Amino acid sequence: MKLYLTKKKTQTGMWIIFVILLATFSSCSKETDAPIESGKTLVKINMGGSNFGTDVVKKGDTRASGSRSKQFIIPITDKFNMVATWTPENTPLADGTVAGRKDGLIAATSVLTPLPIGTKYSIAAYNSAGAYVTHQNYTYSAGQTPELSLSPGDYQFIVVASGSNTLPTINFNQALSSINFDLLNADMDFMYFKQTMTVQSGQTNELNVVLKHLFTQVILTLNTEAIGAVGSIGQATITPNYSVVSVSLSDGSLSYPPTSTASSKNLVFANSTGEILVSNPVFIFPNSTSTGSITIANLQIGDITKPLTLSNLPLLDGVKYKLEFVIQAAGINIGNEIWSGGNLVYDPVDNRYGFTASDNDYGNYWFAGYTLPKLLDGTNQGPSSAINGAAGDPCALVAPAGTWRLPTEAEATQLIDRTGPNGSDNPHNINAYDPARYVDTFDGGTSATNLGMFFGIQGNPGATRHDYLFCVYAGAYHNENTPGPTIGNEGNYLLSGTSGGYRELHLTGVAGDVGYGINIGQAEANTAYQIRCVKQ
Repeated sequence: MKLYLTKKKTQTGMWIIFVILLATFSSCSKETDAPIESGKTLVKINMGGSNFGTDVVKKGDTRASGSRSKQFIIPITDKFNMVATWTPENTPLADGTVAGRKDGLIAATSVLTPLPIGTKYSIAAYNSAGAYVTHQNYTYSAGQTPELSLSPGDYQFIVVASGSNTLPTINFNQALSSINFDLLNADMDFMYFKQTMTVQSGQTNELNVVLKHLFTQVILTLNTEAIGAVGSIGQATITPNYSVVSVSLSDGSLSYPPTSTASSKNLVFANSTGEILVSNPVFIFPNSTSTGSITIANLQIGDITKPLTLSNLPLLDGVKYKLEFVIQAAGINIGNEIWSGGNLVYDPVDNRYGFTASDNDYGNYWFAGYTLPKLLDGTNQGPSSAINGAAGDPCALVAPAGTWRLPTEAEATQLIDRTGPNGSDNPHNINAYDPARYVDTFDGGTSATNLGMFFGIQGNPGATRHDYLFCVYAGAYHNENTPGPTIGNEGNYLLSGTSGGYRELHLTGVAGDVGYGINIGQAEANTAYQIRCVKQ
């Protein structure tokens, strides 16, 4: 009997130990999850990244055009202009379509950026009446999916984050409608998210978070390839940048208290010399009721020294803007016409027509009579109105509209005659009997510059190369989807014919050739050409 009792006690004790060990193991295996309290369920938080505002332009907003790219032309000298393009990133138009889409077929979308590792963020939950329930603070790591344990019901979820890794002090533990706080530092990349959701018991509840940047970001790019490298650049500033902004946690709206005053903010370039300068991104408090201006105190390129000021720039809270300054030839006067300083290009993102920064660069390839260029992705062998746009002259769409056009056959003939051996645009600087045309790489050396034909001089002009018409040998796509043998070896330029048809200015020759390899022929309907525009 005594042996029996001892055995039973031993078995009972072993069973108790087993149960304790099992419970301990189970507890340890879930230590990374939020504890589920009795009667509650889990809400998984999926941190999807961030974007800049896409809903800031409403119908009826008198500044709705601020969602489109705006282009300004600033004279620099009698030969060069500064073309400035102010572009918001993926902001929809007042009708809900995206800026830059001519067809209006794509709904408004925005660029989604993953959260940087180390981003500080907070998640807060309020009930449907706005009463505080809970909040948690986190530091983001790859693949992180926080969880909140909540009772079933309706909630308002708020997520705030700082890409600057410093969150403002926020007292979450009060009524949501009462939480407002001031921020004094526009360098803080403050982001916000809100969503109402019903938390249901017995199923997976997931909250997909995409944070919206509340402050405005500006990046400035300066391209001086058409003239040469920047020697020095003075301080660049953007105005206005207000001193204080108030944030409402209940909806992420911004307001500017009477104590908030406007000043300027410096734009700092990563490099201060070179042909392409890019500023570090800056955040500002612009106050969306105003427009802005950007000033560069002094810009020195070669013997040109000039301040730059650009005004009346649309500035909306929470939008990312890019300002590009590109120096382009104002026009090259030769052959009794003013020719554009570069080949014709089209930017589909901004729906913008313009010219290459340098006449050494390839432009787009164009089918005769169409206003959008050939797609080079293998889907556009021949012209199609669905792809290549409406009928018309794409030169006429360069801003300001109607100031440029496609050159005619007669004008190309005039250019050939006036730069010929006896032409009025021939300086005879090398040989009295040769034409004033010369085939060479753009810089006359063995660098990466392209081959082409100079007009108006009998040799490579060297440092003054930007003063002459240079038609780059970008070739053409002769009814082909892959680059053909003419690209890099010949010049093929589209002309309008005297009888309503289209013609081709054809240039040939190798580096060092006198420019005799020039003629005008018939343009082919399935061939996509380069275009060099003339002044209207």
